Amino acid sequence: MGYKLSMLMLLLAAIAEAIWNVALKKSTGLTDWRANGIGLCCMSLGIFLFKKSLDSVSLSVASLVWSAISLSLTIGLDVLFFKTRFDLLTAGFILLSIISIIGLGYSASR
Repeated sequence: MGYKLSMLMLLLAAIAEAIWNVALKKSTGLTDWRANGIGLCCMSLGIFLFKKSLDSVSLSVASLVWSAISLSLTIGLDVLFFKTRFDLLTAGFILLSIISIIGLGYSASR
């Protein structure tokens, strides 16, 4: 499997993670089969895609890419669907988190 396909799988795994997080937040409990089913399917798909991407991408790079994308998407979906407050302070801390993830990935690869 090629590097580009592995990166595409990581992107799809991050999207599945973000959808799983939204489904988890929408769920009203264990009897909410629709939200829980969507969440479990997305969680399983995300784990499968992440694992398959490790065939061509190192674990540190895969974790870095997956974490940064899933964090950004989860926050974006939270603002979009749940009208969570998003201001300059929140944006600054998101940026710091992404910079930290990139920095940890860089230091792990040295």
